[in-house]
Amino acid sequence: MSRKHFAFAVVLSAATLLTSGCAAGFDAATNTQRDSGNGRSVDVGSLQIRSATVVVDPADPTRASVLMTIINNDDTLDDTLIGIATDDAVGVEGEVRISLPAKKVVDIGFNSDLRIVLTSASGLVPGQFVNVSLILDSGQSVPLSMVINEKTGIYADIEIPAGAGQPAPEPIPSAS
Repeated sequence: MSRKHFAFAVVLSAATLLTSGCAAGFDAATNTQRDSGNGRSVDVGSLQIRSATVVVDPADPTRASVLMTIINNDDTLDDTLIGIATDDAVGVEGEVRISLPAKKVVDIGFNSDLRIVLTSASGLVPGQFVNVSLILDSGQSVPLSMVINEKTGIYADIEIPAGAGQPAPEPIPSAS
């Protein structure tokens, strides 16, 4: 191989490495992990709110379940979710009082018995957003604009409790 061809091969190899992203270092897009999931995420003080979203059943669009994970990273101080303020057209069923212990993860709406149910006489429409503010005992308020998802696909098993005076939906037998 002549010197010209060798020099050209070295320059071509260097250019390929520089333009391929291999030299992007620690800030490369493949090294950066963003929040996963279809919901909103926000940090407020020592609390992290992850994957906050709303799930509505098209059979009864007047009721929806809130799904979220709240992580209290404080070493010693507990907090409590004591309420939710909503738009005028949206209400919250019952009292909201959910303990957020220090150094603990709290799942709401899935993998737990904790439920927050939103109601709306005009119905909640999948694909639209609902604006809420989470009110904490520590005095903080956390505004969120959460997307409304239909109870299908990954949300098919989400429970949306029946309202007062409404019959609970019949269970669907499993295929197995």
